[in-house]
Amino acid sequence: MRLSNKVAIITGAASGFARAASLKFVNEGAAVAMVDINKAGLEETRKMITEKYPQAKTLAIVADVSKEQDVKGFVETTIKELGGLDIIFNNAGIEGTSAFFADMPFDAFTHDLSINLHSVFLGTKYAVSYMKDHGGGVIVNMASIGGLVALPGSCGYVASKHAIIGLTKSAAAEYGEKGIRANAICPGFVMTELHRRVITKHAGGDEAIIKGMIESNSNSTPLKRYGDPEEIADLALFLASPESSYINGVAIAIDGGFTIL
Repeated sequence: MRLSNKVAIITGAASGFARAASLKFVNEGAAVAMVDINKAGLEETRKMITEKYPQAKTLAIVADVSKEQDVKGFVETTIKELGGLDIIFNNAGIEGTSAFFADMPFDAFTHDLSINLHSVFLGTKYAVSYMKDHGGGVIVNMASIGGLVALPGSCGYVASKHAIIGLTKSAAAEYGEKGIRANAICPGFVMTELHRRVITKHAGGDEAIIKGMIESNSNSTPLKRYGDPEEIADLALFLASPESSYINGVAIAIDGGFTIL
């Protein structure tokens, strides 16, 4: 029970990494407020938790993580309903617009930053506002290998993920003395609904091309395989737990070795 008596917020909990993390956090004793704009997916995650862990304390909050009032609201609701806030996993994000610089509409670029970057800033802002006066806490931010290297054709996504790492380091430096740790996760190729949507779009829905893209991505890593959402959730759990108590201000690649080549 590594998170016994802890309260966590997990954004993007309707699917993928955050759904897996929600289940793991609850299993380790945390009360979890799950946030997403996708109400149906959010309720499905909560149903999965309720069926497996009927005694779990959870909230399902529909919110737009790019809007300040929504973020302020779900942080305040969590504190009120669950009795505090010890952990925030700023996971929610989008794949962004696929375009090279010359073809990237400015409004699409700013939209990418709004969902991926502003959400992390806002989540961190309102979480640390509480944590700094209540014994500290943990911030886990979802970055990407796109925060460590270039991914041609994804300038908005890459810019947002690089910036998330910078925000993470800033939070770690500013609030470490208050007992607040902040770290970022940088996944590589993992078969989530979002990733499947991206490669399907790039392949024009052609299953043969999709299969080839998956094989190519797998072969680009030394481990020669995709990661699993459970593996990413395990890292989030580790960073949220006391086991990582001296890890602060780092961006951890979990990519099968993709970024070492």
